[in-house]
Amino acid sequence: MASGFPGSIDSFTNPLTTSPLNSPSHAGQHQDLNDAVNKIETYMGLTKVIPSAATGTGVSLSASGTITFSSSSTITVTTFSALYDNYRLEISNVTGSTPLDIRFQLSGVTTGVYNQANVYVNTSSTVTGYGVAGNTYSVCGGADVGNANSMSIDIFGPFTTNRTAISGHGFFLNGSMLIGSQIVDTNSRSGFVLTTSTGTISGTLRIYGYRN
Repeated sequence: MASGFPGSIDSFTNPLTTSPLNSPSHAGQHQDLNDAVNKIETYMGLTKVIPSAATGTGVSLSASGTITFSSSSTITVTTFSALYDNYRLEISNVTGSTPLDIRFQLSGVTTGVYNQANVYVNTSSTVTGYGVAGNTYSVCGGADVGNANSMSIDIFGPFTTNRTAISGHGFFLNGSMLIGSQIVDTNSRSGFVLTTSTGTISGTLRIYGYRN
């Protein structure tokens, strides 16, 4: 029985402890399972990615792919490949040694190719816009002292030879930020760097790939 996933959910025949090897077919059971697992691996939409490297002061990478950082000012991650066109960064429980911005760069791209427009809204309904062309980085979030902030960032096409774009949102104690940026660079990049405008950050980073 070929797997019908993702168009339908498969219905398998479970053998009993008294079932002979040919009813249901033992080989057929393996074939059905193999086909179903292959379909899941192929069609799973958002998959946690295990980076090949994550470096920086206070930076550690677990076997399950979770990156933790403590008192870090630079986090360098190698993770992009042809397996996924687009990626998501989930940065959680981030605190800063001082109020600061968190900056995003593609690995090796430090020239003025980052065009950005962000919007910040605080709890007093004050709206602040930030836009810049030809910057050397993209602001992708921020951190406060003693307050755990979180942000989610989508990265479109970093490993392709097209322009890379990022979009996302960050949540802070007194407001939130909408993030939009395009990197006017068409080279394939295998990773990214997060840096701080000042001081250091602590928190957790997880990376997910959108299945092609």
